[in-house]
Amino acid sequence: MCLIFTKDRFEKSPFLKFIILLLPFSYSAVQYALLRTNWKSDNKPEGILQSILYHTLSLLLLAFAAISILSITAFTLDKWESSESIFFSIVLPSFFIPPTYLLSTSCRLVPGQIGFTDTGINVLIDIPILLCPLVSLVLIIALEETECCYYSAIISSVFILIRLLREKYSPSEKSTLPTAPWRVAILVLILTLAALIYAFMMWGSMDILNDHFGLLNKLKRVFPFTNA
Repeated sequence: MCLIFTKDRFEKSPFLKFIILLLPFSYSAVQYALLRTNWKSDNKPEGILQSILYHTLSLLLLAFAAISILSITAFTLDKWESSESIFFSIVLPSFFIPPTYLLSTSCRLVPGQIGFTDTGINVLIDIPILLCPLVSLVLIIALEETECCYYSAIISSVFILIRLLREKYSPSEKSTLPTAPWRVAILVLILTLAALIYAFMMWGSMDILNDHFGLLNKLKRVFPFTNA
């Protein structure tokens, strides 16, 4: 769509913004909602520690889905500059799509087998899918370097496409052995990366909605003690 319409059209048309945002963010929302539903139906907590982990992960997956929906509304309302249509359609999804995809296809959340489950060549494909958004996030935070995001978006998209084609035509087996520590570590890394990305997205969405609707001022009127 960015190639069909001029960049100025996106500044004037909330509908075009909504269409661009709908596919990647709805994918994220649906995947996390399905992941949470399937996981909750297959797992029942036993003991205090498992119960805490169970409810924490459940809330985390629900939050990811809710933030995805909130972001569609917020970023549609935001004023886009001429170059931001590329950012919202390609660069931003390259941050949250990879961890969403890996959690949905390459991880298991079953007690006793929780962790990263891919084997063989799929592991080599998953590594750049995971590292691309991680490296981009570190460079943006530490060096305020944004040009790398475009390369990261292209690389992660290519490897996700390779992974999809391989899964369709030559699927590999999943690991069913007792979970090795490195597999748990990769799952924790994916969840941590997702949590950081969605935290930034929530902060950005709330900032946009506050500018648009004055939410902070309304909150101060409702709760006067927040002025202190």
